Amino acid sequence: MIKKSRVRAVALLLVVSCPLLFAVDDELVTRYLTAANNEYSAGNVAKAFAYINNVLSSYADELVPQNVEVLSETIYYGYLEQLKKSRDWKAFAEVKGKLIEFPYVSSERIARSVKVLNTYEAQDAAWGGGSVPIAAGGPDGAVQGSGAVSGSAAAAAAIYNNQLKSNVLELQLALEKMKAEAAAEAAQEADAQNAEIQQELLATQREAYERALAETRDVAGSSSRVLLLSLLILTGLILIVFIAVIVNVLINLRNTKSQNDKFVETLKAVSEMTQLNMAQRVQLDALPPLYGADSQMRMIGSAMKETGLPSPPITEAEKKELADLAQNCREIGAKIDAATGRKNNSKNVAEMVFKLAQEMGVAQYEATLFFSVAMVYDIGFLEVDASLLQATSLTEDQKFEIRNHVKQGLAALSFVPEKYMSVFADGVLMHHENMDGSGYPEGLSGSRIPYIARLIRVAESFVALISRRNYREIFDKESAVAELRSSPGLYDSEIVDVLETII
Repeated sequence: MIKKSRVRAVALLLVVSCPLLFAVDDELVTRYLTAANNEYSAGNVAKAFAYINNVLSSYADELVPQNVEVLSETIYYGYLEQLKKSRDWKAFAEVKGKLIEFPYVSSERIARSVKVLNTYEAQDAAWGGGSVPIAAGGPDGAVQGSGAVSGSAAAAAAIYNNQLKSNVLELQLALEKMKAEAAAEAAQEADAQNAEIQQELLATQREAYERALAETRDVAGSSSRVLLLSLLILTGLILIVFIAVIVNVLINLRNTKSQNDKFVETLKAVSEMTQLNMAQRVQLDALPPLYGADSQMRMIGSAMKETGLPSPPITEAEKKELADLAQNCREIGAKIDAATGRKNNSKNVAEMVFKLAQEMGVAQYEATLFFSVAMVYDIGFLEVDASLLQATSLTEDQKFEIRNHVKQGLAALSFVPEKYMSVFADGVLMHHENMDGSGYPEGLSGSRIPYIARLIRVAESFVALISRRNYREIFDKESAVAELRSSPGLYDSEIVDVLETII
């Protein structure tokens, strides 16, 4: 379990970096964020809750920064835990209202706390609006604090608690009995209605049979040619229905084949730019490993492992440096999307990388750094002829020029401080490597591929599948994940598993 001091330190980092990281220039919002963090750190969770709601009201739903969501979730959860002790149902109602207003703040642990508080509230309501009395000092009636409770008082409290438990049990038994009786009555009513319906149906069938029999007798006395004509008409109707069924089956089979063909075409489109033969790979200049011969230094992604990353920023100058870097990456990401014609692609990929990293246990500082890398992973496209990025068909030389954007991107990272360069280089250079070694530029495989590159590989392909493209239809999220799973040689299966849990 994370210690409270560590939580407060992370929250402080979020608050300090939020205004610069996400370009929120509103001075009032900045003061609210600082006040929310200070009050939460001082234990004044209710005040922190009020301040963070002012912050959330200042953003549109689609523009709320990820770090603000994290701080909001922390404060909401702390406030709910406090309400479990105070049983302030008016405040609880306010929290539930805010969760409806800001649904993106909710989390699994918040949902559990709300469920528990709903139960407490129902119990209190059953006892006349007040909280259920318990013995002083806790559920066992043990004496706590400086005051002493007499033996008789403790015994009385124990008897009272036992009586409460007995009353609750009796209420539960009575409720179960009422439910059983209601179910039995409903079953009896249903049986009676069914019997009545069956009787009416039998009577109707009897009348129809008698009417048909009378008509048949009349027809039998007229002419055999009329009977033959009726049989021919009936046979024709049956034949028409049969033909309609056959046609419907054929249409469904054709649609299924067409859908399968679309999946195959999509898979080819996703992997076309990521797979090279050996001759093509040699054309790209060989590049030395960024971490030397030790591949373990590429296993970035956990505070419990040797990552090769610089230490988290401590001084104000270091924090400003990281925040300025993130803002610069956001601006460059917008330029990349304008050049490629992929609206909000860099932002969507970066946010998905951030969420995946957090879900997989990556520390907050590393996840924030990964976010910045993912904003500029395609920076090499700024050096590619714009006409090639919009072309519908490409020659082999033109395909090579586009694939070479990873090398050109590496040369465009001059704005990155030296201590962060290795991570940025891994993300920009290696995000087209495949797990089976079929990618480029180095043909790495498995765990030899840097962790940040594997995250970007999965996030980029998922965002592409659920986004509009000229050559195919949009996938829904579940179909997109299934499409990624169908290509285990391209994507890290562990990351794909985590992706399925957060979409």
